[in-house]
Amino acid sequence: MFHLAPPTDDQVLALLRSRADEPFTYRDVGLTRTPLSVAPPGFVLDRYGAELGRGREVFDRACAALARIDNYPPSFTRVVRAPGELAPGSLFATVAKHLGFVSVHPCRVIYVAREPNSYAFGFGTLPGHAESGEESFRVTLEGEVVRYSVQAFSRPHGLLARLGGPVARAYQLRFQRETLERMRALSR
Repeated sequence: MFHLAPPTDDQVLALLRSRADEPFTYRDVGLTRTPLSVAPPGFVLDRYGAELGRGREVFDRACAALARIDNYPPSFTRVVRAPGELAPGSLFATVAKHLGFVSVHPCRVIYVAREPNSYAFGFGTLPGHAESGEESFRVTLEGEVVRYSVQAFSRPHGLLARLGGPVARAYQLRFQRETLERMRALSR
């Protein structure tokens, strides 16, 4: 959903409420719960990550940031969601600035996995999102090493997104760089 001016949080929340019962825009819901070696047919798989630091304090800060969905780069995105703990069924939208306009991308959380040395959540795209697919974010503590890992499968959703595919891909790659930087900064 494209806009010339950024929508208010209230407008985005109203959009999310209108999408609350909509189905996901793809079939393989929940596939990112486990590591993927290939994407479903017709989708592109992205897997990347980085070491964030060492120790339980770094891990706790990284988990707290991820639970707030603070891993999105503020240079061109903002996340809008209702207050409360992240849980399956939670709705959020990414509001992205690009090429002189703003787009809103509705999502629904599929799962949240909390373990003593791991925190993860995965979400899927809803109607109105420029992409179709699923993404998961995970923070792990292995020994003393804290890692942040992301995996996603996606493809453009709709004619406008397909026409703008190369631009969308450039923003996905920018997101990959900046989310790693963001999580490193939030984990210090």
